Amino acid sequence: MTKIHLFLLVATLFVSRAFAGDLVEVFGIARCPDTSKFVKNQLVPFYEQFNANFSTDFKLDFHSVPTGGSEVNGRYVNKCLHGAVECALNKLQMCARKHIENDWMAVAGCVQGLKAYSEGVKCLPDTQEGQKVKQCAESEEGEYLLNDENSYRYNVAPGSSWLPWIQVNGVRNRDAEFHLKKVVCGLESMKDNGICK
Repeated sequence: MTKIHLFLLVATLFVSRAFAGDLVEVFGIARCPDTSKFVKNQLVPFYEQFNANFSTDFKLDFHSVPTGGSEVNGRYVNKCLHGAVECALNKLQMCARKHIENDWMAVAGCVQGLKAYSEGVKCLPDTQEGQKVKQCAESEEGEYLLNDENSYRYNVAPGSSWLPWIQVNGVRNRDAEFHLKKVVCGLESMKDNGICK
């Protein structure tokens, strides 16, 4: 693990833990049918409809994770449940999160469930941000981001054997997989928000 990689991991863990409000985190994988159903039917529609009205004390995040990895010829290479294509799509999702300032969740939703990396690239905006995402996904940066997501997952959600795994303030909430808005509207930070009335 390089010094830069270690720094990115520590920074990721610190930033997420530093958030003092209500935190809803979704852990999933790009080609998983259950994750795809949740992302397409609940997460992205909810985010697109209501993100402008989220309380400053509320954060919704998505983590696309590999299942492991190893050193190969001096390079770290992630492994994913549904093979190399899934890892490539996962990288697109996490690189979008890093390099797209607004609406990266829409890109993640577009990529979710696709069968080919070339299809995922078509989800990227035709902008400089989109180019950065593609470069990230096709470089060691994307590999490191995916590995960081895996490390983060096993630190904050060590029991996450089912995907999508949805946590509310660090605790799995099974109901959120089927009733995301209801769960969010039950949170202290959101219960008085206009979207919940």
